[in-house]
Amino acid sequence: TAPTGDYDGDWVPTDASEFGYRVDEVLGGVSTTAVGRSNEIGGLLTIAGTTATAVDVEVQIDSIKSDSALRDGRFAGDIMNSDEFPTGAEQVVASATGELTLRGVTNPVTFDVTAQTVDGRIGVLGSIPVVFADYGIDNPSFGQVKTEDDGLVEFVLVFERSA
Repeated sequence: TAPTGDYDGDWVPTDASEFGYRVDEVLGGVSTTAVGRSNEIGGLLTIAGTTATAVDVEVQIDSIKSDSALRDGRFAGDIMNSDEFPTGAEQVVASATGELTLRGVTNPVTFDVTAQTVDGRIGVLGSIPVVFADYGIDNPSFGQVKTEDDGLVEFVLVFERSA
């Protein structure tokens, strides 16, 4: 249904937002899925009428955590090199096309999003397929851990009107 109410203006992510990754891996011969998440997200969503004219979202890479401190260390360290590239950024203009920057490499992206308004907030949900090599990221397999060459960047963004 069409949104009702006035949504014109700037909106900022709340701590109900979530950003992360999902990668299939084989750990000691057992297939599993590695998942890391963070809700430490900054940015701005601008709306004019019924159009999102710009979204600029930034996540501190070292805030993304999984169920394994070892995985988190490798992710922030040699996989994403968060010392040199501390943020992951996604810029989307109106039609969910834009740029995704990981580890200092920016590529154009097009992806589906689902948006909903609830209690004066705007929620946006989506995922972006990522081929590691496209961002200069080596396949993170090591020892008994074998991963795929691709994964998903996933996000749930909850915006409230900027003060």
